[in-house]
Amino acid sequence: MTYDLSLLFIGAHPDDEGSAGGVLGKYAEMGARAYVVCATRGDGVDAQIKDPTVATRETLGEARVRELACACATLGINPPIVLGYQDGEVEKVAPLAAARKAARLLRELRPTVVITHGPDGGYGHPDHIAVHYFTTLAVELAGDPALELGFPAFAPAKLYFTAFPRSYMEYVPGFRNRRAEIGGRVLGFIGVPDEQITTEVDIQEWMRRKMDALACHRTQFEFDPETGRPKTFASDVAEADRLRLFGHERFVLAGTAVNVVETDLFSGVELRRDKS
Repeated sequence: MTYDLSLLFIGAHPDDEGSAGGVLGKYAEMGARAYVVCATRGDGVDAQIKDPTVATRETLGEARVRELACACATLGINPPIVLGYQDGEVEKVAPLAAARKAARLLRELRPTVVITHGPDGGYGHPDHIAVHYFTTLAVELAGDPALELGFPAFAPAKLYFTAFPRSYMEYVPGFRNRRAEIGGRVLGFIGVPDEQITTEVDIQEWMRRKMDALACHRTQFEFDPETGRPKTFASDVAEADRLRLFGHERFVLAGTAVNVVETDLFSGVELRRDKS
């Protein structure tokens, strides 16, 4: 089967797309159809408001959707699609119903590559974990011709999970020290064992665009007063190490044994030359 150059990221909250912002911008510049699907508006009780001049608790959801639209426009991709689940309660959504909704969207948009959270949700966030599971099931359901969803069956060629290497615990203080209080629990990153990461895509030429997109999320980041840039994991890393650590985005290819080394999300996919 041949495919076009297209990819879709499904995340739990506005700003989660940042973990794949480099590849979204990179492939979009190469002519790919690129989409971000967001499960929630990011306005749950645990959501922070870093800049109170941008949003109040009552307007946070609306503000964060605007920020996500800004980020997508900055990356040069299609406007975001918001599924409308309640932030902080995605794990309460019936998994099959959520998967069917996502599968219908996959059939409609027909992305060759799908990216979502890993099974650990990055740092154990319940919303991330729920999105991981319903997206994984959605990819399977989308290709089932016996299932009626309003569009012809379509199976994406590849499914990827975002991944931060566990070695970052040693090299990146912000990663090691990051804590988030979610649902009354304090959660921290543990990272994916380095040997389980199958794919590393060079995004060095797109790092500035990725940072510009992250800067759209003014409710979620503190900003360096000198540079005007958002403070991220990379902020505490020596400049000499930033390209080595953050000049690539890393993923785990679903259903693949470890020690596979890819540098292209479309590796092994037969692409149509007309990109139609």
